Amino acid sequence: MCSVCIANFNGEHLLDDCLQSVFSQVGGLAVEVIVHDDASTDGSLLLMKEKYPQVRVIASGENVGFCTANNRMAAAARGDYILLLNNDAALDIDALRTLLTGAAQVGGDAILTLPQRDWETGEEVDRGCLLDLFHNSVPNKDSQRADVAYVVGACLWIPRALWHELGGFPEWFGSLAEDAFLCCGARLRGVPVRCLAGSGY
Repeated sequence: MCSVCIANFNGEHLLDDCLQSVFSQVGGLAVEVIVHDDASTDGSLLLMKEKYPQVRVIASGENVGFCTANNRMAAAARGDYILLLNNDAALDIDALRTLLTGAAQVGGDAILTLPQRDWETGEEVDRGCLLDLFHNSVPNKDSQRADVAYVVGACLWIPRALWHELGGFPEWFGSLAEDAFLCCGARLRGVPVRCLAGSGY
């Protein structure tokens, strides 16, 4: 049903919490987890081998960056949906169920996210992002506003077919504004970009 794709570089100290949050999801969803390891020099690969053998690992021989890492995982994904998830993020226990339910309620293609909270304080950071007149990012903190300009790649849910139609992330972007580019491309096609309530990360 869903392929959770996690780009990792030297994230050994973060990966355990991130992966535990994915494997602890309620709702009985069929989920595959793919981690692209970007030539880490820490114990990331060993951690996954020993503690999470069910993870599909793409081990890169060189550091290729965030956009290429996500494009590689999306190409390998088998789920109807892809969830891009940062290695420093952890999902609420019902996050995937909330995203799947939200996708079903839309009834067509949509890019979705959940409210983001600060890892240590629990304070809400954003509910997706808006753009000012100069196209600078403005965090959306309005709990009544679901439609947003874009959602950050830290937690981005998208139908796999739509990802491929949009061409994924432009690899020449590196790791800046690739999420805004993808979402703006979707919105130009009339695809809604929304932040859902009821769960978070």
